[in-house]
Amino acid sequence: MLTDPTNFQILFYIISPIATFLAVAVAYLAVYRQSKPNVIAHYEPSNDVGSVIDLVICNHDGGTARDVTFSNPIPINCWGINGPSDIDRSSFLNIKIPILAPGKALRYQAGQYGGLLSEIGDEVPVEITYNYMTPLRRKKNGKDVSVLDVKYMAKMHAGNSPAYDLAEQ
Repeated sequence: MLTDPTNFQILFYIISPIATFLAVAVAYLAVYRQSKPNVIAHYEPSNDVGSVIDLVICNHDGGTARDVTFSNPIPINCWGINGPSDIDRSSFLNIKIPILAPGKALRYQAGQYGGLLSEIGDEVPVEITYNYMTPLRRKKNGKDVSVLDVKYMAKMHAGNSPAYDLAEQ
């Protein structure tokens, strides 16, 4: 069958477009995955002040996230090391971030361990929604879920950065 040149040519005309389509589809899928943002929110110890915990909102992937919103207000300004001080829930983070570029991280002072633990408890899931553009310039909606937790910081060392200590002198 393949020894006949006409059969070989017909087979080539059938297989060639299929192979080309698959190559283009794989290339588009790779570019599409690089253009989708991945927005994450989490708590981590502050780099400067030992007892302070920061809320970090960052975009880890290659696409720009626009109009970033959160499903519920995120606890910040929750002070108290062993237990909560006066916590004003109206000061919780309830904003819309217009643009979060790839690799960009926003840091907010969230408070201290005791204050945050009193508001979060075990853990709080937060749904993060945003818009982004596909490689074909189509606007799409994206959604990521972050679970906020501070219990992993219970026994961590709390010390100031050298820059903070020098500024205090």
